[in-house]
Amino acid sequence: MAINVEIFSKETIKPSSPTPSHLKTHTLSFLDQLGPPIFLPIILYYTKPNTSATTASLKESLSKCLTKFYPLAGRIKDEIYVDCNDAGVDYLESKVTNCSLSYVLTNPNIESLVQLLPCKPYSPETKKESSESPLLLVQVNYFDCEGIAIGVCVWHRVGDTCSLNTFVNGWSATARGDHEAITPQFDLASIFPPRDLPGGVSNAKLVAKRFVFNASNMEKLKEKLRKDSNVVSATRVEAVSAFLTSERLMEPKSGEQEGKPYTVLFTTNLRKRRVPPLHDHSFGNMYSFVNEVFTNEEESRGFVGRIKSAVRRINGEFVGKIESDGDWYSKHIEDEAMKSFVEGMRNINFSSWCRFDFYNADFGWGRPVWTSIVTMPYENSVFLLDTRGLDGIEAWVSMSEENMAEFVSDAELLQFSS
Repeated sequence: MAINVEIFSKETIKPSSPTPSHLKTHTLSFLDQLGPPIFLPIILYYTKPNTSATTASLKESLSKCLTKFYPLAGRIKDEIYVDCNDAGVDYLESKVTNCSLSYVLTNPNIESLVQLLPCKPYSPETKKESSESPLLLVQVNYFDCEGIAIGVCVWHRVGDTCSLNTFVNGWSATARGDHEAITPQFDLASIFPPRDLPGGVSNAKLVAKRFVFNASNMEKLKEKLRKDSNVVSATRVEAVSAFLTSERLMEPKSGEQEGKPYTVLFTTNLRKRRVPPLHDHSFGNMYSFVNEVFTNEEESRGFVGRIKSAVRRINGEFVGKIESDGDWYSKHIEDEAMKSFVEGMRNINFSSWCRFDFYNADFGWGRPVWTSIVTMPYENSVFLLDTRGLDGIEAWVSMSEENMAEFVSDAELLQFSS
């Protein structure tokens, strides 16, 4: 059943105190400029009584939190800096009229979860950057029989997933009365100065599905890797990625030729890979990616080792090259991307949101009972998220309707996931 949401309030929340004059301009870094023109979304679900005190607490703490996260209350100018003018963020409230929170948790219709967000994060309309557009939007959704869902969207060109995580936990800490718990650092432009840059969402009919690999099945997947590929130590992300890629996502579909090569792209957080490392609360875009080419015959046997090796190449020397030579990095991105555009090449893109602290976002009434994203219009993309117990993985998979029909009927996939 699709969720029915009715917006009953919309207002602008501004910082509780004005931004000092010396902080009025926040320069975007070179890596910020490369960020896609979309919003990054997260939805946090809580079994919390709906009271007026809840509403007041969320608004008050958001306003106070924005004094630290002041660029989010500003507006982008000329695509190179944020005017930290305290224009504020959009704050919407809605009522979910046709289902309970418990129903959503047990029977999530992932196509309709976007209604719990204050915007459609991947919509073409979001690409139209405007000096009047907010960089942060929040929607608080109230369920009839107690429970709320807080949807948060941050403009990708001012922050990545790590930054979104920092903001959510900074806001929740402020709501608990611990305003000093998290202090963001807005210093990436001094490390990666902006540059003059020349100025894919798929058009195919796509379908997204969510597959949950619980703790028990995670151990079975790792054991399968040990037997099939002699992989002794695989992380949860590596085990699920190897299973989905080599065994399922890149199997030839109806009418396709056996043995076609494919690329596997992984995004990587650069903060701890720099020398010296940056703090997790360094706000902005601080990620890169690896793009490895595989042949179908390799299957899963060499997958984990290849990915581990590729990620190890994203080290302090690599980050240092980005800092010292932006032209080199622009060429590197182009070369990596071109691997995916070779004729006949199939592609799959992984983005892991695991090991972030979204499940620690306690606004004073306990931690979320679930966190989710929404469906994304990127073909052959997989977003990996922690389960609530932090011992399993949710895989949000997007692909064409035809390929998804074959994918979901795979017996072994059904054996390991729910």
